[in-house]
Amino acid sequence: MRLMNKPKILYVLPTLKKDGAEVQISSLINNLDNFEIEIFTFDTYENGDSIQKMLGDAVINSKKGFSNILDLYKLINNSEYKIVHSHLPKADFYVGIIKILKQSFIHLISVHAQYGTRTNESKIKYLIFNFFWKFTLNRSDGVIAISKKIHNWLVHERSINPNLVTTIYYGIKIHTRSKKSFNNKTIGMAARMLPWKGWVEVINAVALLKKQNVDFQLIFAGSDDANYKKTLVDLVNKKGIQNQVSFHNHYELIDEFFSQIDLFLFLSESEGFGLVVLEAIENNIPVICSNIEPLSEFVDNTYETLVDSTNSEKIANLTKNILENEDFRSKVQTKQKEKIIEKFSINTASLNHENYYIKLLND
Repeated sequence: MRLMNKPKILYVLPTLKKDGAEVQISSLINNLDNFEIEIFTFDTYENGDSIQKMLGDAVINSKKGFSNILDLYKLINNSEYKIVHSHLPKADFYVGIIKILKQSFIHLISVHAQYGTRTNESKIKYLIFNFFWKFTLNRSDGVIAISKKIHNWLVHERSINPNLVTTIYYGIKIHTRSKKSFNNKTIGMAARMLPWKGWVEVINAVALLKKQNVDFQLIFAGSDDANYKKTLVDLVNKKGIQNQVSFHNHYELIDEFFSQIDLFLFLSESEGFGLVVLEAIENNIPVICSNIEPLSEFVDNTYETLVDSTNSEKIANLTKNILENEDFRSKVQTKQKEKIIEKFSINTASLNHENYYIKLLND
């Protein structure tokens, strides 16, 4: 369905720093044909790895400092946005406050993670946070959960009105790719270096490969915002696998990372969606990952590649089989790719968002 006059939507983001949610938002903006999208952010992150260059012709409004909520209010008050779509809690709060003062726009919230439930997150901080955030969500006009897992968490654990919550999955551009070349038993893991991302579990599993005399290499890639890398380096040295493991910063182009590996090993304990796993599968990389929602919502498990992240021995044996058995590796990769092609493409995600926007406008 193509609209004659494109309604204006304002996306509000705390930062344009390149992370899973921000990358998905940039892909979505570039694929929404029926709406005019503008952006307000508190931080364009110009001096770091930013999505700004990925946003095409979208108008970007930005303001730092204590006055940013006032600037956001003025922008919304002086513009004709039909929908203000906030992403991530700071943006949700700011738009929620403005909604109290100005009722003429539709406030839509996307929830990208189970905030406050992950290892080492401040329980006191999120106890206060959850009270105000719950109030904000229940006063909104709609809530998008990026997975069934988050949908259920919002309704059953955060008491969000179920009539407000809709699940719309992330999506990725599906390319026509040639057969993946082999990289001599190279394993990869990419994520922010945080305790709940499963770095320790990956190290424990691959250490067993060395004991099995498997000649492998492991590439770790990710930003070290929490100074967690030293802990990982110390563990790698303790396990005696420092000659097999290399550490890299976050890859600006993730396809470059995937071109260097034969298997993606991702043993996170908690994910809002797990976009990097979807990206690996799209790049024709077989994946072994934690058997958790939402990863289990889109990773094919025909060959039992959804695993208990603490079962290092089973993970090591499965990893060895994929690295050393070309036929098995091809079967895993093919089944995983088949599952994502239709339901988890960016075209599907964009269409689902547009249909939801139209529904909100017509209600």
